[in-house]
Amino acid sequence: MANLKQRSTVRTTKRHILVVLVAAAVLALTGCSGSDPVSDDTITGVVSEVNGDLTTVSGFVVLAADGTSHRFTPADGLLFEGGPLPHLREHVITGQAVVVTFEQGSDGGLIAVHVEDA
Repeated sequence: MANLKQRSTVRTTKRHILVVLVAAAVLALTGCSGSDPVSDDTITGVVSEVNGDLTTVSGFVVLAADGTSHRFTPADGLLFEGGPLPHLREHVITGQAVVVTFEQGSDGGLIAVHVEDA
């Protein structure tokens, strides 16, 4: 039983290491592209956190190439390239970058109005 638990822990650790390595590669490539990862209304980066349940997303965090972290609240009815927003969870695992178009809310928070693959 302990051997199975140890294997599971090793697999989970390897998966986390892979996510970090892929995220670092994406950030390095995005940072070397010469384009600004944070413009007035878009941010390109790696999704590092998704909040909500299996069918809904109440918020998510994108780590930009310059190292800044941006927390978003999705606009009502927001889709991911026409599909379900919980697809963002796959991006946490794969490290594939996204582009988020956003508006600033009245409370100063960032409201995501469009999300797509980078």
